[in-house]
Amino acid sequence: MSIAAASALAGCASSSGTAPEAGVAPLMAQHVSVSESSWLGDRATRLELTAEEQARQLQGAGGNRPTFVVLGEDFADGVIEVDVAGVINGKGGQDARGFVGIAFHIDDRRENFEAVYLRMANGTLNDPPPPAPRDVRAVQYVAHPGFHFDDSRKSAPGRYEKSAAVKLGQWHRLRLEIDGGDLAAFVDGQAVLQIDDLRYAAQPGGVGIWIGDGTTAYIKNFRTTRR
Repeated sequence: MSIAAASALAGCASSSGTAPEAGVAPLMAQHVSVSESSWLGDRATRLELTAEEQARQLQGAGGNRPTFVVLGEDFADGVIEVDVAGVINGKGGQDARGFVGIAFHIDDRRENFEAVYLRMANGTLNDPPPPAPRDVRAVQYVAHPGFHFDDSRKSAPGRYEKSAAVKLGQWHRLRLEIDGGDLAAFVDGQAVLQIDDLRYAAQPGGVGIWIGDGTTAYIKNFRTTRR
């Protein structure tokens, strides 16, 4: 990780209680490029899939892969929150939606993980708003491997994805509250998703930011509070 990329995360913090530590640089990036940037006048960290990973996905590797930046370790229960913005960068497939969210319970191999992410283009604040059924698919829970969005749509339609008041190119505060198998997700203070069957419940692991196909994401003010 370059010095510039590390300094771009100076606004990010991690804590075991309620007081933040000093700024935290990325521990590692998995198939993601990281650079110092700004968005809407705010200092931020810019994330995209690497060129190699973007090519894999265009060739059919599939989404919901372990494409994330790890910002902390040993997180099981507590609160994760971050300001995120996402745009479609034109490098992905026709289903690119501006995918960005939080990955957690990442195992030591950087392979198994859970995530809650936003599809910014599916948010109800876009003008014009997205058509059905995209309008109720703006926030998504997945677990990798074995429980991607297509799996949950088959087994429990509408349970693991919901609508959210988000839009492309705008800052939004994403907050996850995790307690054992329970998770509650909030966007800009509004509850958007609640589930009670996390696949890797209570398993300490890495935590960070996940991004998907055809997306340039910006993040700032990352914070964890462990319980």
